[in-house]
Amino acid sequence: MASINFTPPPRVRDFIKFYTPGALFRDYIVGPFGSGKTTGNFFKVIYLAGLQTPSPVDGIRYVRVVVVRNTAPQLRDTTIPSFFTWFKDGEAGQWKATDRKFIMRYNDVHIEWLFRGLDTADDVKNVLSLETTFAVLDEFVEIPRAIVDALEARCGRYPSAKDGGATNWGIWGASNPGNEDNWWFKFLEEEHKPNVSLQQLVLSRASTAYWKQPSGFCAEPENWENLPGGKGYYTSLAQNKSEAWIKQFIETEWGFSQAGMPVLATFSPELHVAKMALNPNKLLPLIGGFDPGMRSAMIFGQLDLQGRLYVYDELVQRDFGAERFITDRLRPLLRNRFPDFEFIVSPDPASNQRTPTNESTVVKTFKAKGFTVRIPDDNNRLPPRIEAIEHYTTRLIEGKPALLIDPRCRQLIRALRGGWRYNQASTGTETPEPLKNDHSHPADAFSYLCKYTAKNSVREAKTKEKRRQGPLVNTYAMR
Repeated sequence: MASINFTPPPRVRDFIKFYTPGALFRDYIVGPFGSGKTTGNFFKVIYLAGLQTPSPVDGIRYVRVVVVRNTAPQLRDTTIPSFFTWFKDGEAGQWKATDRKFIMRYNDVHIEWLFRGLDTADDVKNVLSLETTFAVLDEFVEIPRAIVDALEARCGRYPSAKDGGATNWGIWGASNPGNEDNWWFKFLEEEHKPNVSLQQLVLSRASTAYWKQPSGFCAEPENWENLPGGKGYYTSLAQNKSEAWIKQFIETEWGFSQAGMPVLATFSPELHVAKMALNPNKLLPLIGGFDPGMRSAMIFGQLDLQGRLYVYDELVQRDFGAERFITDRLRPLLRNRFPDFEFIVSPDPASNQRTPTNESTVVKTFKAKGFTVRIPDDNNRLPPRIEAIEHYTTRLIEGKPALLIDPRCRQLIRALRGGWRYNQASTGTETPEPLKNDHSHPADAFSYLCKYTAKNSVREAKTKEKRRQGPLVNTYAMR
């Protein structure tokens, strides 16, 4: 094989070098367009092939890798050309077009590259019958979990025991960030911290690594020296693109499905999310806006004396009835984070109705446990709730935003950024109610918090205005 020089950028370098010796490992990287991550996908194979134990039969290090893309056209038009940019047919190895196979031999290494799309059931069946050392996923966010799980079980099956078996084996992939309603988001962003140092991963014998490249707009974007226009590449790329597109494909932020419009257009993370943790005031009541149900949420906030709403924490859970929620989630949080606070629950007005499972109501359950419950009114319609939220998102008080959310409220922030969306009808128009998804529950709970505090804020403002004006004088009686 001809000599090839590749110097990976920092995140790609760590992505290439991560593996767990003697066990299945998983390794994933997301980044903007042109950041070198796809190239890293390929060079990780080269790096790990050199670490395989040579066969006791002939001293060759045998590796078989399957490179997977969700469709054959994308594989043909994008993945394979990217591979040939570095590994040319006739120089780095021999390409067998009919089998979509590339045979690479250099030094004491023998690599068999298999390129596969997932267009049909037969394609999937064929991929999942392979015996490989590694599996590589190009644009992994487009590949379903069932296929990824099955591919993991095919890794480490090559080479055979007579050739020494696999020394290390695993699955990895590179991609632009996907949408937050994709299973990959929960797996990577919620279950694994990005960019943990390679040394820490090795010391802990971690089986999974997640790497997140910096924004294309940062001072030193990865791989900029190989991009047309250098550091100006991303500025040019951003022209005529939507804000959502720029955040996802240049700034490396996970996006949202484009089906349906966001419910709230006035929320700004830059304005309404605090830069550091917020400290609650023990002298003010703590309010918990509550959306009940088996997928429930409670958002905790306070209204200060100037009428600003501060949001401190969130509880979002599945399969918790009211009693279990109080015992297992609410009381521990109040005890540990908000001890001795006056606490008021402001739930969905429908909480006053009996639940399908018993003759009680959510409100009665809270009251029976000693909680104060206040429902501003019995109107549960969406427009008044949005109006209550926008009472805070559209106002400044003494030059500062009327709403500030603690950065720990990750699920609420994601919902307000765009995850809380209208359902999209088959005609393409928005239906009057939001889609019920993982984002709608914290957003609904937040709306009940806003509705309660906004009503009290307006009442207090009227009281202050009356005090400022002083007592009214009956001028007719004085004549």
